[in-house]
Amino acid sequence: GLKVICEDALSRNLSVENAAHTLILADLHNIQQLKTEALYFIAFYASVVSETSEWKSMWKSHPHLVAEAFQFLGPARSVEPSLKHVK
Repeated sequence: GLKVICEDALSRNLSVENAAHTLILADLHNIQQLKTEALYFIAFYASVVSETSEWKSMWKSHPHLVAEAFQFLGPARSVEPSLKHVK
């Protein structure tokens, strides 16, 4: 129900500015599909996502997610995220 609707909305609105926050939410609520989408998005747009205040804050508050994002850097280079917009 509502959890699926929220997950869909977060996925459709994934952007450079909210990618780190979305990753944190997906991790906290154990939403694997959204977490994977956020990780691929972050890895694909790493150069701009890494400049956001949300990303820099995540370094301190959730370092394990930063480590997970780094693991996606290689695979993300060969697969463009289905979300082709960068907000």
